Amino acid sequence: MHSDQGRTNGYPCTRAGRPLISSAAGEAGSPEELIDLRHSAEHELGRWQAASRTTYRGLDKEVVVSNLPRLRRKAPDLPPLLIDLAAGSSPSPTEIDDRLVKLANEHGLTGLLWSWARDNLADLERKEELAQNDLYIQAHLVNVWKVLDESVAQLTAAGIEVATVKGVTAGERWYDRRGDRPCSDVDLLLAPNQLERATDAVRILDLGHPWGEHVSELATTGRIQTVTTHVDGLEVDLHFDLFKIGIPTRASRDIWDRTTPFPLPHGGTVRVLDDTTALLHFLVHINKDRFQRLLGYADVARIIATGRVDWTLARRVAEREGLTVPAFRTLDVVLDRLELPWPVELDRPTGMRVGLWNLIWRPGIRLRGAEGRLRFRRRGDWIAFLARGRMLEALRWWLREMWPPSSAVNARYAHVRGPYLWKLLKGRVMKAQNTRATLAERHATSPPEKS
Repeated sequence: MHSDQGRTNGYPCTRAGRPLISSAAGEAGSPEELIDLRHSAEHELGRWQAASRTTYRGLDKEVVVSNLPRLRRKAPDLPPLLIDLAAGSSPSPTEIDDRLVKLANEHGLTGLLWSWARDNLADLERKEELAQNDLYIQAHLVNVWKVLDESVAQLTAAGIEVATVKGVTAGERWYDRRGDRPCSDVDLLLAPNQLERATDAVRILDLGHPWGEHVSELATTGRIQTVTTHVDGLEVDLHFDLFKIGIPTRASRDIWDRTTPFPLPHGGTVRVLDDTTALLHFLVHINKDRFQRLLGYADVARIIATGRVDWTLARRVAEREGLTVPAFRTLDVVLDRLELPWPVELDRPTGMRVGLWNLIWRPGIRLRGAEGRLRFRRRGDWIAFLARGRMLEALRWWLREMWPPSSAVNARYAHVRGPYLWKLLKGRVMKAQNTRATLAERHATSPPEKS
């Protein structure tokens, strides 16, 4: 259900008197309308788009990376408005300044901020800025839906079954308004009984993909758990394992059997996870995502708010996968930060693994936005080692990560010439330097935080 409130009244206008938004700020309009609106707004969105994206291809200018600021023990305080928006609570009236808009963008809450501001904000200039941001999100979502629809149709025609995880269907299922939840790409999960067709799937999605001929072998042996393809300029990540933490998902067949069809805009369907499995996936993904954004917290809050989570099933699946601590310790942190109640059907995790988890994901690391993704990019590797009863599997995975197959190295570091060991080492060094430079540039261009 999408909210109709404020769809036509109170919208800001351009100097010519033309409304900046129509149905794009309430329910999404037709694709043609949104695309036209996007074109009319793009010249005003350049700065916002540049601020909201990070590139890993290299920097065009020299960046000094030797004096990165030290990490503070305590993460920056986030505005109460953003916490309330993530929790699904009713925020108190407040002013929206540049820092709050920047943080909302960095934490994936721009859509939720506009949903609140269109009916509660008196500052028309700020309202116009947020409306323009929402236009860009809405137009981008039209393209994401199109790529999802076409990708699923092509794979289905070839007899290949996929489900979608996260993405635009998450926004449609658990949020009040299309656009409240941003989405940059498409995530597809290949049916566990069709891993041998991974190569066919990749070739259908991205014919010239450098990994094409090796994907089935790597997927069926567990050497890779995902591959990124490109469809019409958009990333489509094809996953071969749901949790994607290195060690294989034990209950993959049972998880697939609980998926259900979800309607697509042009009449087709795509399978989606049940609410309970989706919640566990989001909780584990928050760890993989370095606790960087409030968006993950908002996802958890909204799935729980549906009242459709089977906590007994959640505990059983988590115990089978050995993920009780990564999943439910994360749940504890999310609910505590959003000031939401703990489910009475569930016991909080205890034991040595909880202490190790607390050390890895201490409070100063959480919710640091893009900095968290760059600075703590390897901490997600610990999830496999925190899985109860799966240490040997985790060690085998770690060794495969340290010494990946030559086909993976050749594809990943195709720009590096030389033998296997040289490609592996030089490629990793270049990637680390690029990440550090990106982090330094971010600090150099970020405005000072309020104390």
